[in-house]
Amino acid sequence: MTDLEVDPEILKKGASGILECLTPVEKVDLEPLAKQGSSIGVDSATAALVTFCATWQSGVEFLADCAATLAEGLNSASNNYAATDEAIHDAVNSVKSDLS
Repeated sequence: MTDLEVDPEILKKGASGILECLTPVEKVDLEPLAKQGSSIGVDSATAALVTFCATWQSGVEFLADCAATLAEGLNSASNNYAATDEAIHDAVNSVKSDLS
């Protein structure tokens, strides 16, 4: 734990966890299923399947972008906290040596 009471490693772990939770979803590829939609034989069902597959893919891409942005922010905060903590330690040590 740092003097700022924020552990930069916890922030980095959170960033990693955010990205990791999307891994199973990113592996789902519905394009082949959408292409087979015409085999259903009912136009409305085929259209619904194609729409669902396209929406799923768009949703996954959106979530992946949001997750990447959040992870980037957590990593940046982690780096900022670590740098600030180091600067605080340096300043305290500088004052201590000046007072000695």
